[in-house]
Amino acid sequence: MPLGAYIARRILWTVPLILGVMLVTFALMRGAGGDPFNPPEGFGGLPESEARKLRAHYHLSEPWLVEFAYWVENVFTFEFGPSLLVRDLDVADIVRNALPVTVTLVLLAAAWAVPAGVALGVWAASNRNRIQDLLATSLAAVLLVVPVFFVVFVLREYFVLEWRIVSDGWEKTSARVLPVLALGLAPAGYVARLVRTALVDALEEDYVRTARAKGLRRQRILWVHALRNALAPLLSAAIPMIALLITGAFFVEQAFRIPGISSFFVTAAQARDYPMVMNLTVALAVVVLVANLVADVLLALVDPRILERQRR
Repeated sequence: MPLGAYIARRILWTVPLILGVMLVTFALMRGAGGDPFNPPEGFGGLPESEARKLRAHYHLSEPWLVEFAYWVENVFTFEFGPSLLVRDLDVADIVRNALPVTVTLVLLAAAWAVPAGVALGVWAASNRNRIQDLLATSLAAVLLVVPVFFVVFVLREYFVLEWRIVSDGWEKTSARVLPVLALGLAPAGYVARLVRTALVDALEEDYVRTARAKGLRRQRILWVHALRNALAPLLSAAIPMIALLITGAFFVEQAFRIPGISSFFVTAAQARDYPMVMNLTVALAVVVLVANLVADVLLALVDPRILERQRR
């Protein structure tokens, strides 16, 4: 199958996936109960006249199927609409301003976590069953299991509050170092374990033995031949890693007061602001699906057999 046709098919598959995410999100929010126009204590409500307009705008008095259909139409026409609780606040503005901050945080964390994890995994595999392998795999396990909120607490408590080396926020470059570091630790351990396992298996393949018999240098065999085949499992695991990064980003943004999507999401969920929560969830789902598409395309380039199997 040509690469262009493969990409087109993968894009088409995203439509039912987005609809599935929307249906589940809609059902969860409506099933959670509560009334956004009578919010919990601590959240201000709207005047009755504005509440009536918003009920009509979102068809909240209609049967759930009608309400869901109108919401799907609005999402696919990029008409996200206003918040139910905050005056003059449009959900599209939040997506436009806050989502890029969250995506940037995730990309910066991945930008150091993936190379560091690959290097650690290669070091472990190239020193299999030695003390270096034990140290590398132990470090990867620690990075993977230590909760991100604990790392965030320690870094902020000392570097921000006690020692005042850096500040909260996102505007200054120095303020971004700790959040990016904290968010990337678990993915770095995740990547290291994947690469180490894949490389150990690849180094036992016949083509590696043939390369050794031909007298190729050990480093060339490791980094050029074996690592290329080890990249396939890493690309296949892109979705769990992206999900890990986005989930961790919620804790990081809250702790370091980063103006990303998390503060709006959490507040809207507590106040039952249906359009806010549902549209932000769809925006995050689209980010994950785009990352999945990119990973699938890269995987097809690394392993052309995928395109061959799609042709059958």
